[in-house]
Amino acid sequence: METESQPIRHVTLELIRKRSEHNERLVSNLEEIALHQEDLQAIGPVLPRACGSSLRILLLQNNVISRLDPKEMKFFKQLEYLNLALNNIQVVKGIGHLEFLNKLDLTLNFICIDRLEESIDCLSQMRSLKELYLLGNPCMNLKRGGFDPEEGRLYVIAKLPHLEFLDGDAITRSQRLRARQRLVELEKQLKILTMEYCQCSDVKKYQQHHMNGGETAELTSHCPEDRVTMSNECAKQKAEKDKNEKAHQPKFKSEKDVEQDQLQAVDKVRRVEKEKGDDIKQCNEGRWEFWFDEEKQPGYLTLGVGVQKHLSSSLIDVDVHPTFVSVVIKSKVLRVKLPTEVKAGECTAQRITTTGYLIITMPKLHESSKQPILLTAASHQGSKGESAKKSGRQCLQQELVSDAKERLNGSVKLQGLVKNNTNDSAASESNIQNTLHLDIVEKSTTRKSTNGNDVCDQGSQSDEDDFDDDGPPPLV
Repeated sequence: METESQPIRHVTLELIRKRSEHNERLVSNLEEIALHQEDLQAIGPVLPRACGSSLRILLLQNNVISRLDPKEMKFFKQLEYLNLALNNIQVVKGIGHLEFLNKLDLTLNFICIDRLEESIDCLSQMRSLKELYLLGNPCMNLKRGGFDPEEGRLYVIAKLPHLEFLDGDAITRSQRLRARQRLVELEKQLKILTMEYCQCSDVKKYQQHHMNGGETAELTSHCPEDRVTMSNECAKQKAEKDKNEKAHQPKFKSEKDVEQDQLQAVDKVRRVEKEKGDDIKQCNEGRWEFWFDEEKQPGYLTLGVGVQKHLSSSLIDVDVHPTFVSVVIKSKVLRVKLPTEVKAGECTAQRITTTGYLIITMPKLHESSKQPILLTAASHQGSKGESAKKSGRQCLQQELVSDAKERLNGSVKLQGLVKNNTNDSAASESNIQNTLHLDIVEKSTTRKSTNGNDVCDQGSQSDEDDFDDDGPPPLV
């Protein structure tokens, strides 16, 4: 039962936002919300004022709501479907003004026979009501002091002529005729059942007596009071569980808290770097992607850092030293040593608008340095790093080709160009040298000319042989 120490549980704004994820947590234009199994005891003032004017579907099944307050229900002017199944409703009132309500579910509540007439009179005001569920209420159960199910159905049909469905079954024309014919008889029967119900001093014993066919037995625990007690226990356990989960969850930090943490981290890092001087160690606490480039702008060394696009620039602090760079990004340090000394006082830092990357441009102290700088990333390598790596490889390739051209000028030594894997490699080498020697002697002999036709003819013939020979030129 409700006590002063336990306030009534009703719908809160936090619960509404939690259950409105399908509407991007927007409350003012919410049209549908499901608040089932939340151990609610009342609707409360928050839900009607927050989204009552736009709400069309309200699902409140499986709670412990005992009544509907007219002051709260007057805000639901556009409501079309109201589900109050499995609650503690004992009488229906306060919703007669809902002119657009066409479906009402009151399954498994506690509407007894003595409050049935009052409830039906309230429902008769809603001309748009087409579908009603009363299954599982004591008023529709003969064993619990109510109507016989068939007679109770006829009574509701006669009193609500605008209904089209009752307990999920369509209302036929013959049922309407029978209901009108028996309306007077059913009203008299209702008065008799109500008098018997009210004359009983103990309603629980009366219901249990009829439920067991006239024999008194142990009372059932299914009553509004017991449901409230069980709901209180469940709500208490749920509150403790939520409290433990929130205690283990990381606390959400506001923008001011994040900026304050950034300032504290910067002060600490700069103090450590000042104490150690140049004897500093490299680190990449945030595992940021970074790369070097000196080809884009001659005489300058460029350091790029892959910072997120939407990260605020107030959370980035850059400090350039002649031999290293220190960047604090969201309280995490990126410190790298430079391959060449730079002019720390003339450096610039800026961010790219499209990608958000941080670009630090540093003029070299010695501009004559031609050492190529390749990719230097401590963790990840991205598209920027790959381009820097390719440019470094091309530069190195060009230098190797130029050096090879300088060294290849002059004569070529054929010895050792072909590797001979046979055992008699030495013999083969000597044979090749002898063959070359004989060829050289023969060629040189033909070139010597003396006075005489034979010698001239021999020389001309040798010249022709020189042109026709496809073999390699003689070694000199």
